[in-house]
Amino acid sequence: MGDQSVLERIVNGDEDPKDLPLPLLQSITNDFSHERKIGQGGFGEVYKGVLTNGITVVVKRIIITLATIDDILFRREVYSLMTINHQNVVRFFGFCSNTHHKAMKESRSGEINLVNVRERLLCFEYISNGSLDKHITDELRGLEWETRYEIITGICKGLRYLHEEKSIIHLDLKPSNILLDDRMVPRIIDFGLARPSENSHDMGQHFGTRGYIAPEYEHEGETSVKSDIYSLGAIIIQLITGHFSFPNKNNVIRRWRHRWSKPPTLLQYQQVTKCIEMAVRCRKQEPEDRPSISEIISILTESESTDERTVQMIPCYVEDDMLGIKPLELKLPSELKEEISSFTVELTNATRHCIAFNILLQNRQQYEGQPDKGIVQPESKFDVKIVLPPFGERYHADMFIVQSMKVSDDLIHKVITESMFHEEAGKVVDEVNLMVVYEPTKPQENLESREDTNMPAEEAPMGKRERRC
Repeated sequence: MGDQSVLERIVNGDEDPKDLPLPLLQSITNDFSHERKIGQGGFGEVYKGVLTNGITVVVKRIIITLATIDDILFRREVYSLMTINHQNVVRFFGFCSNTHHKAMKESRSGEINLVNVRERLLCFEYISNGSLDKHITDELRGLEWETRYEIITGICKGLRYLHEEKSIIHLDLKPSNILLDDRMVPRIIDFGLARPSENSHDMGQHFGTRGYIAPEYEHEGETSVKSDIYSLGAIIIQLITGHFSFPNKNNVIRRWRHRWSKPPTLLQYQQVTKCIEMAVRCRKQEPEDRPSISEIISILTESESTDERTVQMIPCYVEDDMLGIKPLELKLPSELKEEISSFTVELTNATRHCIAFNILLQNRQQYEGQPDKGIVQPESKFDVKIVLPPFGERYHADMFIVQSMKVSDDLIHKVITESMFHEEAGKVVDEVNLMVVYEPTKPQENLESREDTNMPAEEAPMGKRERRC
């Protein structure tokens, strides 16, 4: 109880982080039981620790390998964490550096030898909402724009604190190293690679995650605060669009306009465009071409000064010219095994133009679209049936893509081909991912669709409906 009371006082802010006894961390994690394990990364295993008063913490157990057996990284992480106190950086409660002897019997000789067992552990606050990577989606579903924007600015503020107040480079900034609390406030975690920032360094051993790691660090081992800026750019792009590739600004705003079911306000327009422009600058190949974290925050803050109540809508985005698709996520019971099943996807054209569509099925042996391409007339709806043949139990998600584009009024269904949907200069082809998720259901439940759509239910009534089954 004495040991736990020390940790309780640290959690309550009455004491500073300190060296924690190994028995304490073993006790609160049920001796690092499988039931308490909540994650694993390249540097260690993560366990949930529960104190007798109900407080939950996280214990990170460093895996002893050739990469981590040198205590330099461990001491660097502890040094970094001991001095950190910011709302956008995870709270650190303490560490454990323990070496003890364990009797090991040689398999051949039968001799008993004493070997050193090294335990390196870190204790953090428990964040309830999981990591950011679990919340990344495209513009048409998932987190609202305001929440995404607050997450972006929160990450930037946490990174500014690390760079400018603590002179720390993270070196593995990515969505899985950003936790979200119950108010969706981001907290930067995992300083296993963090090092003091004294201008720039050449590191012999390279870590990091492909897609987020800066090119000068990946290829030359050169590190600076601009390495984290490169990673930040990748995170911002993913938060806005759901993918890595450099986005077309106007197309991104079109998709958000479709999600909002109204033209963007000046504030929304400025926030989206400035985030995209800043992310592109962050991804520059040369470190000196990337902005500093203070410049990023300054530019983003400028857009926040706009009074949303007094601005007009952006006129060039008045019309929603995208094809409505409902639902965006289809939930099917995994228990259906020996019968053909189907579900309906509703396509809605609320525009004054004809819109052609093409459904790309990743697994044509498993799914069939009836029809898989066609034309939705102006101000009308069109039902597409997706047919599933008999299948065994399935527990993984599938996806197919609905492509759409405006076409001339005299085009007929028969001439619609897949090649028409290849993007060319001056032609806008929208692609929307439709997720198929298999979940266990009760026997009496029928096929159902989640009410997750990229078109609001209160959309103006369409003049007519087409059915093709």
